[in-house]
Amino acid sequence: MGSPARPATIETIAQDNGLVGLLEEQVVELRAALEEAAEAICRTDAAGRLISVNRAFSEMFGYTATEIMGRSWEEVIAPEDRAPVRADREAGVRARIERQALGLRRDGTSFAMHLVMVPLFSRHDGHPVVQGHYFYVRDLTERRRTEEQLILAGRMAAVGTLAAGVAHEINNPLAYIVANIDFSRRELVRQGAARPGAAAAAPALPAALADSLGEILEALDEAREGAERVRNIVRDLKVFGRGNEAARGPVALRRVLDSSINIAWSEIRHRARLVKDYGDEPLIEGNESRLGQVFLNLLLNAAQAIAEGAADRNEIRVSTGTDRVGRAVIEVRDSGLGIPPEIVARIFDPFFTTKPEGVGTGLGLWICKGILSGLGGEISVESQLGHGSTFRVTLPAASAGEPGERPERAPAEAERRAERVLIIDDEPMILGALQRALGGEYRVTCLSDGREALARFAAGERYDVILCDLMMPDTNGMELHAAIDRLAPGQGERMIFVTGGAFTPRAREFLDRVPNPRIDKPVDFQNLRVLMKNLLG
Repeated sequence: MGSPARPATIETIAQDNGLVGLLEEQVVELRAALEEAAEAICRTDAAGRLISVNRAFSEMFGYTATEIMGRSWEEVIAPEDRAPVRADREAGVRARIERQALGLRRDGTSFAMHLVMVPLFSRHDGHPVVQGHYFYVRDLTERRRTEEQLILAGRMAAVGTLAAGVAHEINNPLAYIVANIDFSRRELVRQGAARPGAAAAAPALPAALADSLGEILEALDEAREGAERVRNIVRDLKVFGRGNEAARGPVALRRVLDSSINIAWSEIRHRARLVKDYGDEPLIEGNESRLGQVFLNLLLNAAQAIAEGAADRNEIRVSTGTDRVGRAVIEVRDSGLGIPPEIVARIFDPFFTTKPEGVGTGLGLWICKGILSGLGGEISVESQLGHGSTFRVTLPAASAGEPGERPERAPAEAERRAERVLIIDDEPMILGALQRALGGEYRVTCLSDGREALARFAAGERYDVILCDLMMPDTNGMELHAAIDRLAPGQGERMIFVTGGAFTPRAREFLDRVPNPRIDKPVDFQNLRVLMKNLLG
């Protein structure tokens, strides 16, 4: 009699069909795949003890497999998130649970993570019994950093656009305020007005007016000084407006530094004396807006390293010079708290900050380093705890032969001319101010509509100088330039563009492309007369 047949089971079927070896091989491959997965994976038993972890898990949390095995899963969760994760784990018998939580590394630091818990269960008396869980963990630190960087970039773009728009809107009324102050003062002086203490006013003036002319001139001088302060603020805003950040050219460092100082002044003046120690430095090849961002950040950091209320005992010194190979060197030195030696090497890392939460993002110095690196420059720091810090920026000089800032030349007193000047601007008050300022020297025609100007050119009229606003609602200066060149070849070369802030990409590209002179609002009439004289030959 033969031996009795074995009952058929999964095991006997697998053995009879030679599948055991294949199953074992697949198990080994699966374990290897889990071990080498980029995502951190661990498994817990029914009591919540860790019974296996992969390599990514060990690297993420800082434990070796031997150290963490047998310990509770709660040890890798920040204390404040243990209760909600525990509730999810106990509730998720049948389905996977996803949530965000704070992980806790071996060194005590926490980090944001995305956590997926998948239950492993068997059935007992028809009911599911949890045997353990798989935890899948993804570190969200880099994603959060990217999100914060994008948010910061968006805010900076919005602020830059707002700054450029505000500058443009302020410049239009400021242009005719300055022009009318200058005209009024010039006319008073021409009529024989004298400053207090000088010779008496011209006898042709009414006695009451003559008695108060000195005071009137003084009031106009004060108004002009106030307008000049507003002009400087607007100029500084334009430096930090969102310009063409890819554009590079010769940059005068002092102008950018002065603009940065003006913007940071309210933060500086309550904390320290400011000392400007400008030496001989070359023009550098760069971008005004981006360099302004660098120096503004360094100045604000210097100010914030000093406690408020002791400005007379503290100092922030800004110095410039040239090193042995001809590079520009800029230093921002403060007498503040200094930086501990153990963290000096980390201050240029992204998201590293010693400031309280909500005060700093830890991106400022990292962004500065990136901007300077892109311009071929460097930044370094020297600091002594309790004795302040010095940030040193080094930038290559602009190539030889590149045009830089030309010093302003004081024009000779213009004689009455017969040259024809056309002024095109959509602001009637600016037209009136320019008419009063230039009408005594030139034959001036003022138009507020570009289409009317084109009709005059089509009818054969020609002008020696054309002052044209760049940004107008109907026909702007760029369109007028092209149309005038078609209607009257050579007249486009006679155009001087007047702008309150060319903040559109198209306007910036146009000004970079055409060789025509341009002047900013509010108009500096001394510079304008120089430009006109050069154009007239």
